[in-house]
Amino acid sequence: MSILPGSIDDAVTQKPSRFELQQYIDRIKSLRNPKKDGNESFSVRFFEQDNNKRTELSGEAFGASLNEVDTSGLKEALLEIKDDIGGKDEKEAFQDVVDQLGPEWQNMKTANDLERIIAKLDAYNAAIDEEIDKTGADLPKELLERLDSELPGLPGFGSLGSRIMIPQIPEKPWTINQRKKIARLNTALSKTSRDHRRDVKLTAKTVQGVFKAYHSARLSLAHGWSHVPLEVWNLLWKIFSADESVNIHRLSHIALLSRDMSEANVTLNPAQQLLTIEAVFVDGWESKAIENWRRCLSTLGNENAETFQEFWELGVRMYCRTGDLEEAQRAINKLIQKQSDPRILMPLIRTWSELGTEEAHGKAWAAYRQLRELLGDDMKLADYDQVISYFLTTHQTENALYAFVDMMSDGKIDLKKQKYMPSVVANKFFFGKWLKRLIGAGDLNGAHSVVDFMGQKGIEPAPIQLNGLIAAWQRAGGVEDLEKADQMAWGMIETRIRFVKSRGKDMDLQSELLQKDDTLPLPRATLETFSLLAENYRVRDLHDRLLMLWEAFREADMKADSFIINQLLESYIQAGQSKEAVNLYLTLVSEKGIEPDPYTFSALWKTLAVNRLHVTAGFVPDQAEPTRAMFAETVKFRHVFQPDGMDGQLARKILHTFRRIKDNTGFVVALSTLRDAFGFMPPETLVLELILETTKLQWDSPIYRRRLMTAKRDLDRGLLSWADGDASRLKGQHRAEALFEYLQKRYWPTEGDDALRRKMFKEAAEQMGVYDVLRKGAKE
Repeated sequence: MSILPGSIDDAVTQKPSRFELQQYIDRIKSLRNPKKDGNESFSVRFFEQDNNKRTELSGEAFGASLNEVDTSGLKEALLEIKDDIGGKDEKEAFQDVVDQLGPEWQNMKTANDLERIIAKLDAYNAAIDEEIDKTGADLPKELLERLDSELPGLPGFGSLGSRIMIPQIPEKPWTINQRKKIARLNTALSKTSRDHRRDVKLTAKTVQGVFKAYHSARLSLAHGWSHVPLEVWNLLWKIFSADESVNIHRLSHIALLSRDMSEANVTLNPAQQLLTIEAVFVDGWESKAIENWRRCLSTLGNENAETFQEFWELGVRMYCRTGDLEEAQRAINKLIQKQSDPRILMPLIRTWSELGTEEAHGKAWAAYRQLRELLGDDMKLADYDQVISYFLTTHQTENALYAFVDMMSDGKIDLKKQKYMPSVVANKFFFGKWLKRLIGAGDLNGAHSVVDFMGQKGIEPAPIQLNGLIAAWQRAGGVEDLEKADQMAWGMIETRIRFVKSRGKDMDLQSELLQKDDTLPLPRATLETFSLLAENYRVRDLHDRLLMLWEAFREADMKADSFIINQLLESYIQAGQSKEAVNLYLTLVSEKGIEPDPYTFSALWKTLAVNRLHVTAGFVPDQAEPTRAMFAETVKFRHVFQPDGMDGQLARKILHTFRRIKDNTGFVVALSTLRDAFGFMPPETLVLELILETTKLQWDSPIYRRRLMTAKRDLDRGLLSWADGDASRLKGQHRAEALFEYLQKRYWPTEGDDALRRKMFKEAAEQMGVYDVLRKGAKE
């Protein structure tokens, strides 16, 4: 066995903390007093190593070497600290601290010597703190706050300069392993306490960090709850009881903390007791919480207690939750007698509504009327919305309507007292306002209930109102939501088809359409209804359903518009049926005379094989003809792109298509047409894409970077040459013209002589339907 002093040196090569020094001392002491085994029957030899030289030590010499402390590492650490200090004053202050150690530092050899020096530093530190306190007492408050913020090592000052102690748990009573967890908790508490004094808002991350540290230290603290100061408990309570917007687990954290405080025999203040009762209730111990609530009737529930209102409101909520509505009503009466906020009736209205019986619904309505009378003009729209939501959720559509009429008429119309619904209410416009409000608030189930109620009362809703509900369900996106949207939309489509089939017949359509339960059917579908379904099916890639919709569209004798066409085209393309997409376009546009829009052509250009399949390099003659024909079709409807001109993405798609099939002649013709007929000039990014023959400029590898930089450099040179070396000319429209000519030059065909090229351009222009357009532009 050998003891290597070098290993002790390694432990002090970093700047030591007081805790590390203490651990170092403890290790030395433990080595100095090893436990002896009475059955030892072996001998031990001791060695000391210095560099590469190893020397055997006697037992006494070994004991002396253990008792000594090598301070060279500590001295080096002090020198490093001194070197890190910037200013002259700071260096002198640091030297004052070192001077306090006196000659004992140089003569330190044993662990006891080291302990005495640490004690001396502690005393010096305490003297400095006392001096700061004395000085701070005479300083202005603003200066104290600035000092507190700039010196985070200081605990802080009070209004008179007296030190405010940060709540901390003493670490002395615990074992080393326990101290680590408690030290982490102390660190979290210290930071949170300083933030609180500086008016830094508590965040969810801070609360989560403190709770994690507390939860980790709980088992250790349980060995000595009495060592936890009251200030620490209060700070923990303040953190964990933060609003739920900050601490989403507020009540579960409080339930845990209150149990620990009970174990520690800490007395809770009235507000803490009240929150504890609520936390215990929410944590699942309902009977225990109610028992504790009753026990506090004479204290927390006393009329003169500060907690009076909160106490009785908690009682109302708990009794409503457990279904003891008689006790809830007594608690409400107690509050109303003291003229508390009547909105405490809300939990009672909700609970009566949820019971589902006719008697309970009557009591829910009575509670609402009591709320209405007590609030009077203070009844807000949000209050009405809340009550109406309770009624609709529990299938009390009629009560919900009465409450809505109450809201709209400011209490002047009481439908409960009228035998028939007045015409001012019984119409689709009044109900339309209600539906719009419900849909806007996100109460889609409530809106659905209102639609059913209208059918029962013989009031036909407007299609635009139901289209809004269908769209809202589609936006919600749930399985049940989408099913409801489909069911309502197809119901409207069915009504439309039946209407079309009955046209010209001598019959009362309304009576024929009455359903078995004598309710009105849904209103007839409009173009918007079909459009909503078409877009939804296309986005969800439901091609078969979209085809069914198209059949129903024709059966309903609807006049198609470009939006419906576009959804069908996109759906065909997604299904890999590009040929069918083109045929549909030709049928609807060429034969039926339906006018396309720019989005129609965005879809059509995707149908070309070159944009769907892999194409080898080189001229592709069998693709040049359909591409030129597609361009001619686009030019034929160039008026639909006015007045804003062609979208940049479509123009980009067109140019890349000609580039990919290596049809340089067609490319130049298309480029000129896009400028003259569609007002499009290629931006610099597109020019670089076309030069590099890619649809995606990449920068993520050295090869791509070099290619891009080379192309950009060549482009800049070409533009500068166009401007005769004058960079100031390359701005605005002039730069756009320079980019156009540069790109045109790069793609100018090189085959044959000028006569052949003129022939090629004429042939391409005729095939692309722009010969007259370009010739007119050339003359102008």
